[in-house]
Amino acid sequence: MKRSAVFVLALIFSSALVFATGSKEGTQSGTTAKVGGSVSVLAVWGGQELDIFNSLVAPFTDATGIKVEYEGTRDLDAVLTTRVAAGNPPDLAALPGPGKMAEFAHQGKMIDLSAVLDMAQMKQNYAPSWLDLGSVDGKLVGVFTKASLKGLIWYNPKSLSAAGIKIPTTWDQLMSVDQSVAAKGVTPWAVGVESGAASGWTGTDWLENIFLKMYGPAKYKDWYEGRLAWTSPEVKAAWLGQDRGRPGNGLRW
Repeated sequence: MKRSAVFVLALIFSSALVFATGSKEGTQSGTTAKVGGSVSVLAVWGGQELDIFNSLVAPFTDATGIKVEYEGTRDLDAVLTTRVAAGNPPDLAALPGPGKMAEFAHQGKMIDLSAVLDMAQMKQNYAPSWLDLGSVDGKLVGVFTKASLKGLIWYNPKSLSAAGIKIPTTWDQLMSVDQSVAAKGVTPWAVGVESGAASGWTGTDWLENIFLKMYGPAKYKDWYEGRLAWTSPEVKAAWLGQDRGRPGNGLRW
């Protein structure tokens, strides 16, 4: 079963202003003059993901002379929050969700990217919904760099067939299967959530996908920007596995 994608976005903080301005001017002038300097990036990438990132930024460094100084951490939220509070944020941070972006924007810790980016070009490259999701209070403060398909449900067709279970194609059918399996004394669901300092992210991905499916991107944006409380009926319904107000039994682990 497929759910909505969860996106990785890049945040640009005040200290990135010089870099962003220089980058924009170089692009608009059409010259290949190197800007020089460096830009710091904070993210969770390691191993093959980091190798891919380095290969992607290599042409950028060759063209601009700007060195990309990468810092990796598995405890991204804590490290980023501490550095922003101390007035020492990275130039860019790649985050798995927009909640922290909105938090920092409300605190006045972000810059308006429309002042340093060619917005006409941005609107050609991105659909309005992407720019809207990267905006807080009417200001573009984040840029989505990639999308990942998450929230998949893996199952063994032979096991389900042997149990007489038909593969569900709707949420209601999935809940029915959940109840049927649980009634036989079998735990129908298993999920791995341990990931060191990043433990729990698989659970949040599921909750976000369920919420998006139930209420759409507008409500989702209200949620991560703090206008929709965690105690709201909508968030409670997503936690309980209810479909637009219809009672549900939730997922049994």
